[in-house]
Amino acid sequence: MKSLLDPFVDSTQGVETESRETFERLWRELDQRDQLKEEADNRKGLWLECNGELVDSGAVKMLGERRSGLGVKLVEFVCPFCKQRHESIRFG
Repeated sequence: MKSLLDPFVDSTQGVETESRETFERLWRELDQRDQLKEEADNRKGLWLECNGELVDSGAVKMLGERRSGLGVKLVEFVCPFCKQRHESIRFG
């Protein structure tokens, strides 16, 4: 039986395996995050602050998008009912 300190024991194989598994897990998590982001971007509904209704994003005049302090994408638009500027996240 060889000691762990024996210079002939290849200890790099375990490190390489752990590194590969870690990077594979990170790539999976990044792919999942990108997929969720794409799904969120494809949502069509917007919430109207003035009356609480959901409307299709095609029914409003879009002014732009911005990220909140928490990283949530908010859509700025002109409400078709009250003609005021509103912000909303997109709903599916």
